[in-house]
Amino acid sequence: MNEKDNCLYFDMSKRERDSAIRYLLGAIIKCRNEGGFPSNYYTFDEDVNVYLAHLLFAISLPEYHEMAEPYLSEESSQIMNWIHDTEDQTIRYFIFKVNADHILVHTAVFDDLAGKHPQAFFKRSKKYYRELAKLYYEQAASYHKRIYKKRTGVGDVLQKMASYFEAYEGVLKQVRKEYFQFMNSFRDQVFHCFMEEMKSYEKEFLKKSKMDQFLDLYGRWLDSKDLSLARQVERLASELKDLDPSFRFDVVHRFRREGGTADERKCA
Repeated sequence: MNEKDNCLYFDMSKRERDSAIRYLLGAIIKCRNEGGFPSNYYTFDEDVNVYLAHLLFAISLPEYHEMAEPYLSEESSQIMNWIHDTEDQTIRYFIFKVNADHILVHTAVFDDLAGKHPQAFFKRSKKYYRELAKLYYEQAASYHKRIYKKRTGVGDVLQKMASYFEAYEGVLKQVRKEYFQFMNSFRDQVFHCFMEEMKSYEKEFLKKSKMDQFLDLYGRWLDSKDLSLARQVERLASELKDLDPSFRFDVVHRFRREGGTADERKCA
């Protein structure tokens, strides 16, 4: 597999992605065991653990939010309007899935949905959002089955999310601490990688710039054998050697072979 797999997680290397997901998966399994809700408690659901780990990782990426944002709404009437406005089964599946995931994450990890409406009369309870998420997961599972015309692993996971939503919501509430630690570490790591890439880019840019100057000056020296040009060539050769130890330019041998440096001709 190509080291860069942009289909799922955009411009991250497969190694970075897998390492992050393994950490989150381990945190989920650990919290389930410590919380008295181990894997396969109600039904086989190790696949749900993987799904939740992928979801937590995805929401840490700005690209995921850019992709999901146009399809998110806290108003079920608006979501149903979007569903009715398209005949595309895949889009309908995606709308239900991302909204179900959104409710799960924001009731369990961020806890910022219930009571969000500024007017008290319109505030929704946590139970309201849970029931809505179950409905969305059920619809997403149904559309996934229609798309592939058979029972699928993803469809099974989505149905389990609908059937045991409160239990998985509880798991993510327990994972919150580890998740936020991961987020801080992940962002620091991404920033560190960015700075390292910038340093590498700057070094390559500087090396190319100096090489262009070196070749220009060396060419001019070959035509003129000017002392000041020879000194500049020697200085740039030394700087290029510092930037790239593999760079080779025997100043004394090259200048002698091609007529001697200006200093040598002056002393002769």
